[in-house]
Amino acid sequence: MNTRKGIMVVTLLAFLLAGTGCSKGPDSAVIARVNRAKITAADFKRQIEGLDNFQMEQSVASDPKSRKEFLDDLIGIEVVLQEARRQGLDKDPDFKKRQEMLKKEMERRVQDDYRNELFNSLLKKELSDKLNKVAQPTDDEVKDYYNKNADKMRTPDGKKLAFKDVEPQLKRRLLAEKQRDLYLEYAKALRAKATITVDEKALDEAAASLQRPAATGGLEQQKAGPAKEESKQK
Repeated sequence: MNTRKGIMVVTLLAFLLAGTGCSKGPDSAVIARVNRAKITAADFKRQIEGLDNFQMEQSVASDPKSRKEFLDDLIGIEVVLQEARRQGLDKDPDFKKRQEMLKKEMERRVQDDYRNELFNSLLKKELSDKLNKVAQPTDDEVKDYYNKNADKMRTPDGKKLAFKDVEPQLKRRLLAEKQRDLYLEYAKALRAKATITVDEKALDEAAASLQRPAATGGLEQQKAGPAKEESKQK
């Protein structure tokens, strides 16, 4: 691991190492002590695996020099973090504000991942067989789609694309649309059994908050129309 790689390691791990010394279990052996902090075997392995770089991982696993240099990087990060805490930077209001924002963002991402995983798990359970049985688009369907959208079949510089150039992509798109129709039908059936309320006023206000100045002429986009009364769907 050369100096340039070492710098890269420091850059990638600076944020991750904050939890050093918290490991328990079979990997709790202490590899290094930095003042009162500990770098355990689990910490060491977690950091190298976190790089998602197989070549570097294998280098650290097989080459004592690379292994020592990687540990030196971790120690360097830890002494910098300790000095930052000694100077009270972790108590700085701006720093704490940024950490709170970061915490909320991480929580949001975890929640999004949870929702996506749950969503996909149910679709796999309920629709997997049906999705696999969706018929491939016929040649006539693909050709018809191309003809109806011929004005859109162009390269970024405006050159018209021939049917043979886009046929494979159109087949994949039409197949995806057929599969999506299955999902929409399934979701529609679930919606029919649910009690749903929509606050139109809140919806309009949320949309209005997304508005930005128009790209040309310096004019702003029109604001959302008058708020409507709350509606209910069944």
